[in-house]
Amino acid sequence: MKRALASVFIGLGAGAGYSRFIERHAVEVVPVPIDLGLTTPLTVAVLSDIHFDPLYEIDYLEEVVARNNQLSPDLIIHTGDFLSQSAERLSDLLAVLAKGRAGVGSFAVLGNHDHYIGADAITAGLMASGISVLRNRSVPLPGQKDCYLTGLESFWAGAPNLTPIESSPPHARHILLAHEPDSFDLLTDARIALQVSGHTHGGQVRLPLVGAICLPSWGKKYEAGLYARGEQRLYVNRGIGTVKRHFRFNCRPEITLLALT
Repeated sequence: MKRALASVFIGLGAGAGYSRFIERHAVEVVPVPIDLGLTTPLTVAVLSDIHFDPLYEIDYLEEVVARNNQLSPDLIIHTGDFLSQSAERLSDLLAVLAKGRAGVGSFAVLGNHDHYIGADAITAGLMASGISVLRNRSVPLPGQKDCYLTGLESFWAGAPNLTPIESSPPHARHILLAHEPDSFDLLTDARIALQVSGHTHGGQVRLPLVGAICLPSWGKKYEAGLYARGEQRLYVNRGIGTVKRHFRFNCRPEITLLALT
């Protein structure tokens, strides 16, 4: 009996150590081809939910950005929640993110945590670091005909406004950045060809036969991966960082590489 209990505790300890120190830093590059009928192909690297906080290991973020740069994407898009608790280390975060390289540029939306901490200060810092923040606005994608990259404010903590989509031509197509994936059910305009979201972290802990054991508001329906509704697509990135529980199990952090055609 004692041996059995010892084995159980050893197993639990090993599992906790793996989840805390190994898997949560074992970044997976996930290639995702999607046909949107673009004029020319576009590769997009997606980073989400960094959740940089006072305990964050800066070397880990450096490795993530270096890995991203090795992919040589046309675009880098960040889908929010750059910070977790405070803006104490915002300058450290921005110094690393400024090293990101993409042919066309880097773009972002803010997440609910960014709004809690200070949306305007985070926006200003990102813009000064070469990352364009799309707060209810669109930019035309170079080399594409009537195709826009559009970002909305957080549905949980911000004030999303659909004017950039509703005011576009009837034949326009939008690649939409919206932090919370469950907003997909509200964003039914046919001009939205693809929505890219984060927020859920994929659940962080996914048990066999059970799945995610905890999901946030605005992220309970669309957990991770690719979803379809008619001709529209939604992709949900599992995130880079963690929040509250600083471990992952069966849910590796992710850099998505969208191959859009």
